[in-house]
Amino acid sequence: MISKEDTKDNKENKLLEMIEQSENLESSDFQALLSDEESAEEARMILEYRLAKFKASRHYDAEKEWDKFSQKIQTQEDTDYLPFLRKAFYAVASIAAIMIIVFVFVKFPVQENNMLAFESNEAPREIMIGGEEEQDMEPIQNVITERGIIVNSSKADFSKVQITQTDPETKTITTPRGKDYEVVLSDGTVVLLNADSKLTFPTHFTGENRTVKLVGEAYFKVSKDKHCPFIVQAEGLSTKVLGTEFNLKAYPHTDINVTLIKGSVAVNAEGKEIMLKPGQNAAYNEEKEISVTTVDTECYTQWKDGYFYFDNVPLIDVVRELGRWYNVNVEIRHNSLMSYRLHFIASRKSSIKEFVDNLNEFNYLHVTHVGNKLIIDKKK
Repeated sequence: MISKEDTKDNKENKLLEMIEQSENLESSDFQALLSDEESAEEARMILEYRLAKFKASRHYDAEKEWDKFSQKIQTQEDTDYLPFLRKAFYAVASIAAIMIIVFVFVKFPVQENNMLAFESNEAPREIMIGGEEEQDMEPIQNVITERGIIVNSSKADFSKVQITQTDPETKTITTPRGKDYEVVLSDGTVVLLNADSKLTFPTHFTGENRTVKLVGEAYFKVSKDKHCPFIVQAEGLSTKVLGTEFNLKAYPHTDINVTLIKGSVAVNAEGKEIMLKPGQNAAYNEEKEISVTTVDTECYTQWKDGYFYFDNVPLIDVVRELGRWYNVNVEIRHNSLMSYRLHFIASRKSSIKEFVDNLNEFNYLHVTHVGNKLIIDKKK
């Protein structure tokens, strides 16, 4: 007769074996894990483990990354796997590899129809800087101005700007698809701009508020000033803070998402104000409604560390992110594919060919790369 302890040991050994061979896993392996609730949790733990391992391979502090990983899975009811996961983590933490995980979580029947999920553009592939008007924009150049503004290919630093009696200038910085950029504002606030984004701000702050405007996505590390709130305006939504860290995603024609990492923020739209707590996300939709949920913040912030990270996200949202980064058209030939919910981890330094090759390994997708277009179809 097989005891409960033997059953537990067998499950642990099976999961450990899968982790140690994680670079060779296929979608069928994960589909087997997803057969019931208990195995689905195992699959999620592997996903979290592989992100931690991936980070450690990029010269991260292994001990720190393990602590972060273990704290996340300790929030689950079952933490019996921690000891052997720790052993596996340190055994492979020094291995450098690009890892991609994609597996189907759920699917819904939808009417068959072609759809252009994302459209490329011919905008300049350079980081641009200028005033408020688009015609004033020019490519970023390495320069130190007489007023102490330092600008180069990786960062624009206004924290040492010499403040004069004249009104501050308004500056705009834009990022192209496939590139991100760092901006340090005059108060020391750090703004990490994602691809295809635009930040408008004064060279130095005056008055009772520190106000900037965003189109696209950015991660904010706001310098504390209890007497002068920091406000980000984005398409009818205002985010107000005194000092904190949060992610704001506000691309045109999509929901706006404010994800709080630490501190607190007040989200205001249509005269309605909502306070967020760390780990919460506020989504503002086209119907001008705000919904607040508790989320895995990694899904909203890993881009700033150089990773794609999608946890239970529809295929349509995944390919739009890929299209924006690689600036390619993405066509989905069957609407029924759009609502497949995926778990996905990859380096943003990976080539588009690597994505096509990996997506084609799964038994429900056929992806072709023709010219500047990805065509996603059902596998026949």
